Parts: sequence; structure tokens; C-alpha cells
Amino acid sequence: MLSLPNEIQLDVLKCLNFEQLFSFKQTNFYFLSFFNKYKGVLARMKFYKLLLINAKPIDSQDVIIKLEPVVSDFVLSEQLREKWETALAKSIPLFLHGLEDDSEDFVVRLNKTGFKNPSYILKLPNNPKTMEEMVIVRFWLEQLFNCAFEKAEFGNVIFNPTMINLLFDNDETILKQFHVKCIYLSSSNNNKTIENILNFGLIHFAIYESLNDIFHDNLSDEQTNILLNIIINEGKKLPKVFFAFYEFTKLYDLIIEYITTSKDDFSKMVPAITLGVILLPNFKLNERAEKVEYILEDEAKITKYQISNIYNPKARFSFCHQDLKIPIVNGSVFKVKIEKMEEQN
Repeated sequence: MLSLPNEIQLDVLKCLNFEQLFSFKQTNFYFLSFFNKYKGVLARMKFYKLLLINAKPIDSQDVIIKLEPVVSDFVLSEQLREKWETALAKSIPLFLHGLEDDSEDFVVRLNKTGFKNPSYILKLPNNPKTMEEMVIVRFWLEQLFNCAFEKAEFGNVIFNPTMINLLFDNDETILKQFHVKCIYLSSSNNNKTIENILNFGLIHFAIYESLNDIFHDNLSDEQTNILLNIIINEGKKLPKVFFAFYEFTKLYDLIIEYITTSKDDFSKMVPAITLGVILLPNFKLNERAEKVEYILEDEAKITKYQISNIYNPKARFSFCHQDLKIPIVNGSVFKVKIEKMEEQN
């Protein structure tokens, strides 16, 4: 194996699963270094779900991961040591949350499968107090970056981006991102909390299917603009977005306005958008709606149509409105799906 060219060694290692790779890299320092160099293209350990939970209600069946002294090729430079000492003096937390109780402790929970126990609990220091604890947190975050998750769920609590950046400083060999198929975010409707949790999702996650965010109250104008900016500009990162809120139509109206009147080429726009549970008083079709279809499916009223841009008629979007048949006084409650269509020559 050692006598083979690097590209052949890499092809061989690509045939191994994560557990096999993990055992293989323990054989000597050469393979450890080789694995670390090419880990971005090698198999990742797979989990069903990643989430942060309150430390108190841990199930007795859960498996606690021991935080033993770590062995890695990480070398703490003198410059980074000084930055860490400053962080320790300031008590920079590992987690940020939007809860009123600042004394809350959080743990990382990992589920290997969807419904079966046990879960794995990683109890990292919430406020690292020593250099050794900083090294331990760094080591375990790097392990999580190297995993793949079907889902990630964060409700009002996230890893502190300041701490992540501090732990890894300018280490360009480590992509400081969690790899997930779908991420689910929920937060109290505080401007700063929503902005923090959305930025965290966009910066520190490689999202392969969808970003899903649930809001529990009406959104402010500032919050609405944050969501609109994501829809307009984050299409390279996000294949789909799902935003759920109630009694709020402004984001929907702004999307319609952007689609119909913008002179952009829509290349940066998220290609598939779902707005869940929005109130539309006396829903009326947009005057530019074309190819309208009315469908009754399992007693649900569905309206499908297309809208084109006024400056570029080839830029078209499909709409699907589903009446959720929730009884209210002033209108109807809908789920709306919007998809960017391929331009026809």
C-alpha cells in the first residue's frame, strides 16, 4: 500500500466505510496524516440526527460518551494559546441560546437511527475553564464536522460561532461545517436570536437538501427582510427552504413582487420555497397568473399556476396553493410552494 502512488491509495480508501477507515488510520502516523489530508472526499460516519438538548432530562438508557484525554496531531501555537487564554478569562460560552435562564446547561445528542434507543450523549464543557478543556471541545467538534447527519435540530440554542472560530482560528485544513441532509431551526421571535440562528445555519452547515425554520409569532419587518435575503441570495447553498409562521403575508407578497418585477437573472435564488401555514385573506389569483389549474385532492383545494417576470418572460415560477381548511374568521390558511422553472428557449 505504501508503495502505491497517492491517487491509487486514495481510490482504495474510497472503497472503505468510516469504521474501516477509522481502524486503518490508527495503524501508523502516515495513514493518519493521509486520512486527515483527504478526509473531505472519504466516507463519513453516519448518524440519523444531531441536536442540542437541556442537560437535565437525559434518558437513563442513553450512552454517555467519555471525554478522555484526546490524541491528535493538533499543535497549539503560542499565538493561539494567547487567544485561548483571553477567551478563558472572558468565559466565552460554547453555546448561545435565547432562553431566559442563563444557568441552563446543554449537551449534544446523537441518534444513530430514527426511532431506536439508545442515543449518544456528548457532555462538552458549556464554559471551558482550562486549556485542556478547550482542546477537548476542539477535538470533538472536529469529529462532528467529519460526520454526516440525516437531520439536525436546533431550537433556541446553537453552538457559539465565536467559540468555533476561536478554537480553529485560521486552520484552513478544517472546514468548520456540519454535514446534514436537512436542518430544522426554531427560535423565539427576537430579532437577534433569529439572525444568529439563521447565520449559524448558513455558515456552519453544508446543507444537501433543505433549510427548515419555524417561527411561533408574527415576524417583524427586519425578520422578514432577513428571510427574503436568504431566498434571493442563498440558492448556491440551499436546494430548498421551508419557512413556517402564522397570520403573516408580507414575505409572500415580497416574493411575488421580486419574481415579477426584479431585473435580476435569479441565478442566486433558492430554487424551491415552501411557506407553511400563512393567512391569506380572501385569496385571489395574481393578475399575471397563467396555466391555472384547480384540483380537489383528498378534499383539499389546490390551485396551481405559473407567473413570469415582466422583463424576462422566460423566467417563470410555478405556484401551488393548498388550502389547509383551518376555520378562521378573516380568510383562509394556506401552504404555498414556489419553484423556479427552467427557462425555455
